[in-house]
Amino acid sequence: MRPLFPATPPREQGGVDDPSRDIRRGAIMGALFFLGFGGWAAFAPLDAGVVAPGVVVVSGYRQAVQHRDGGTVSALHVKEGDRVTRSEVLLEFAATEIQAQERALFGQFVELDATRARLLAESAEQRTIPVPASWAAFPAPDRALAETILARQQREMNTRRSSLGAQVGVLGQRREQLTSRIVGYGNQIAALDRQSALIADELAGLKTLAEKGLVPMPRIRALERQQAEIDGRRAELVASIAQTREAMGETRLQSLSIVGEKAEDRAASLREVEMRLADVSPRLGASRAQLERTRVRAPASGLVVGLTANTVGGVVAPGARIMDVVPENQPLVIEARVRPEDADDLKVGMRTEIRFSGLSGRATPILHGVVTRMSADRFTDERSGVAYFLAEAEAPRAEIERVAQVNGDVAIVLKAGMPAEMVVPLRKRTALQYLLEPLDQAIWRSFRQH
Repeated sequence: MRPLFPATPPREQGGVDDPSRDIRRGAIMGALFFLGFGGWAAFAPLDAGVVAPGVVVVSGYRQAVQHRDGGTVSALHVKEGDRVTRSEVLLEFAATEIQAQERALFGQFVELDATRARLLAESAEQRTIPVPASWAAFPAPDRALAETILARQQREMNTRRSSLGAQVGVLGQRREQLTSRIVGYGNQIAALDRQSALIADELAGLKTLAEKGLVPMPRIRALERQQAEIDGRRAELVASIAQTREAMGETRLQSLSIVGEKAEDRAASLREVEMRLADVSPRLGASRAQLERTRVRAPASGLVVGLTANTVGGVVAPGARIMDVVPENQPLVIEARVRPEDADDLKVGMRTEIRFSGLSGRATPILHGVVTRMSADRFTDERSGVAYFLAEAEAPRAEIERVAQVNGDVAIVLKAGMPAEMVVPLRKRTALQYLLEPLDQAIWRSFRQH
């Protein structure tokens, strides 16, 4: 049988190993390595970019809850860490004096408004006062008060109308009496005219007989005197009619004067009411605004942090920070510190990759966002003295929701304050270009030295 492994031929006595074979083998392996590495370096992408550390912040940051006037806390509706919605009442200040002032001003306003409505109704000769349109928005208690005041104004209008009607009625009755008197005077004049006509006929006949001497002259003279008396009485009646007509005119003027004076009084009262309303209305609005400010509301939906008012009855100074509200459902942005030598390469609108260093060990995808802000000047860290530029990047909501997906049994939730890293690609390059870049820059500088 032939052996499985042939025996190695014995070396010649006194022979030596051929070193060229090892050299060639090493050279071939080195060449293959450098060719492989060079090929990889020439084609492997290794893009240039700016890497800046940062943190996750809430768009808009914390929203401070302050009060311009301050006061004594009468009710506290939240505690540290509570979730609140926009415009929700957080706490209330004592408002006894402000409420009393608001009620007094509201009573004045309604009284003046009802008076104005009455004066306008009187000017339009309406029998009922229409309810002002603005009263429809009053709450039930205020509407009840307003209706009571309006009913009182309605009674006053009825009384004023009755008084005016009585005065005008008296003057109307006087005119009717004077008219009747004129009619009587006219009847008397007509009777006298008939008597005068009869006497004239009788005188004409008697004068004919007197010319013949059949009738004595004294009888004719008596009839002539009677005729003169009738003419005198008739003249008096005509004068009385003129006087009566003049009295009727005066009565009519008195009636018009009364109505005119009432209209002037209404106009003057309306002007005064309008002026008082112009004064009371803004004061009432300011009082209500002050009353509304006693109820401190949340500026946004979010979480309550930094609550300083913890006791009912405690005093809050004017303008003091009461608490902060960290907004929820707001865009999350990355606030990063960029080295001054990299600041010139960054521009607003550049695409960026966002990585979360605080989620190490978890399968977290990379967010793709956009640089939204770049500071115009650099800042200096007070502790370390390191200079930096401040940059902000924001990712679309869809990207954030993708990062917030559940991986296995762990839910990844992005919160303000989490460390992050912003990577902004600047230009495409290969690994070979990356390795040769320092040498290229050194050569470029050396050829420009004097």
